[in-house]
Amino acid sequence: MKRLILMGAGHAHLIALKQWITTPLDDVELVLVTPSRWQYYSGMIPGWIAGHYTIDQCRVDAEPVAKAAGAKLVLSSVVEILADDKQIRLADGDLLDYDWLSIDIGAKTNLENLRGFTGSLLSIKPLGQFHRQWSRFNEASDGRVRHLVVVGGGAAGAELAMAMAHVGAGGAEADTRVSLITGNQGLLPDFSQRLRKLTRRKLAKLGVDIVEERAEAAGRYLTLTNGTSLDPGLVMAVTGSEAFPFLATSGLAVDARGFVLVNEYQQSLSHPDVFAAGDACSRVDQAVKRSGVHAVRAAPVLADNLRAASASGKLRAFQPRTNTLYLIACGDKVAVGSYGPFSFSGKWVWCLKDKIDRGFVGGFNGRSNDAGIRVGA
Repeated sequence: MKRLILMGAGHAHLIALKQWITTPLDDVELVLVTPSRWQYYSGMIPGWIAGHYTIDQCRVDAEPVAKAAGAKLVLSSVVEILADDKQIRLADGDLLDYDWLSIDIGAKTNLENLRGFTGSLLSIKPLGQFHRQWSRFNEASDGRVRHLVVVGGGAAGAELAMAMAHVGAGGAEADTRVSLITGNQGLLPDFSQRLRKLTRRKLAKLGVDIVEERAEAAGRYLTLTNGTSLDPGLVMAVTGSEAFPFLATSGLAVDARGFVLVNEYQQSLSHPDVFAAGDACSRVDQAVKRSGVHAVRAAPVLADNLRAASASGKLRAFQPRTNTLYLIACGDKVAVGSYGPFSFSGKWVWCLKDKIDRGFVGGFNGRSNDAGIRVGA
């Protein structure tokens, strides 16, 4: 029997596993390799920080999903891919052979400008690591910090800054100062002017300082491009994605930043027995944002293509939607959003986001069948 290894329990792999519960793969040994049974849902983490969710509401337990799909679960980190030998090496040194490999491991936070920072620094990715770090920081400091700085002007950075401002950085400290350092591109550079305006208004209402400067670490200080020096009690890095280093040395074709290059089938350009989805890869035919939205949309196509590959069938292309719904939580159960040229805000937007997010996680954590998986949610 041939073996398919799913490397990582990202959104795309979880959805593929759920799909295979009702339509199993034929004559395939299915193995899921992940360092933790918990997969955190990025869209709900700001809501967890703001106090709207428990952490269990924000994560999926991959073990019952894997079991229901007939997959063997291996709880370990992958430290090396030997693509030419069709093997992966685990943290304990063990080698696993594969016939097909699918990579959905996400990415790390790019800390290029913050590596020299000697104060308290948390990075948003990987999310499991962030959960542990934030929990430890809260416990050690009782949630008290005089000046909290979020570095990164994208949607995730804005959401986290507003969540922190909403709760006074995890405590009840009204004098906590929250700053959002966006970089020279400013706030939400990839979004419409209308959405940027709505988000800026919410940040101002919550008292978040928006600093449209680039920041670099200088010991326990952050130095801005205008020469100003900041002395933060905590820095939270939401500064874009960085590929895991072992991808660049795997033998797989990668882009200039080390992400796996894939075609329209989510298939490696250099090794047709390897597929990749989510933040770990880059499409060669078009630019696709590293967003959970696209990973979720790509999942059914990935699942079908892995089935086709294992049965010598025909692959189908994943075409990202031209217009995508983006929803940004604003800390206080209000949200802003956009779809194509339209932007909007209000409590109803939060309710919509809350319903979508709870629905996604609940689709795996529900109790609609004996396996504990609500199929087709």
